Amino acid sequence: MVREVFAVGPVVIGVDLGGTNLRTALVSQNGEVADKVKEPTRASDGHAKVIQKLIENIKAQLDSALRNGFKVAAVGVGAPGVIHAQTGMVVKSPNFPDWNNLPLKKELESALALPVSIENDANAAALGEQWRGAGRGITSMILLTLGTGVGGGIVLDGRIWPGADGMAGEIGHMTIIPDGRRCGCGNTGCLEMYTSSRGIVMTYQERSSRPQSITSEEIYQAARDGDAVAGDVMKDMGRFLGIGIANLINIFNPEMIVIGGGVKDAWPLFIDATREEIKKRAFEYTAARTRIVSSLLGDDAGMIGAAALAFQKLNAVH
Repeated sequence: MVREVFAVGPVVIGVDLGGTNLRTALVSQNGEVADKVKEPTRASDGHAKVIQKLIENIKAQLDSALRNGFKVAAVGVGAPGVIHAQTGMVVKSPNFPDWNNLPLKKELESALALPVSIENDANAAALGEQWRGAGRGITSMILLTLGTGVGGGIVLDGRIWPGADGMAGEIGHMTIIPDGRRCGCGNTGCLEMYTSSRGIVMTYQERSSRPQSITSEEIYQAARDGDAVAGDVMKDMGRFLGIGIANLINIFNPEMIVIGGGVKDAWPLFIDATREEIKKRAFEYTAARTRIVSSLLGDDAGMIGAAALAFQKLNAVH
């Protein structure tokens, strides 16, 4: 229960609004988490129904906090897509096709009568890892999430670096091969097209006669079992990832690079190639001092990071 988990102090609700799942939890000022709830988002139902369900879940968390003697001070939400953090506007979201210039912050604050902070989900996950995960105690770090696509978040001086338009951290769309595969963003040769689970499958299909329906997990297992083609695919994936990380090290000089997402499960198959490529391409001193680590929070990172954002906004106000 909440009282058994939480220390004394303010409480916020952290929300990870994903294209597949909606996660909510009560989060203390020390990053303690209680009453986690996860259920399908059902994005295809349209924004009105998704927001209605989001509000219902948040109100259920409010009731839980009240029953346990806590007052919720704010809500933090991590959502996919282009987010204008200052206004809380979802400009565009690939996972929610009908979410165009949607005033999510305004709608939630109107329904909840609480301050609400909105941030891109990858940025929120980066902040979560920096606050309570692999980057705890680190003030400058970058998170790469390697999943179906490649997301990213940049934390500088303990805060998300949003860029001029809230679009900083689109690491997956860094060009690795100038005339490479066509990416859904319109560019060619993006990091995402070679280091995501989708990119790994594409590389394997180009080199193997195995069925076209193979999954990335099956490729990882084949590599573990000694399949030479699968092993080479994972090493090349690591090499491409190393090129991208070397660029990040040379530009930002972070203390740490955190790698998360489903592809992280194949860590032993690619990380040596990644480290070797970084040594070749990044400045020697900065490459040596930058720690490359696996994420710790898993699926909770976005939710915890959204809560961290809410606490940051509260402190700025008070």
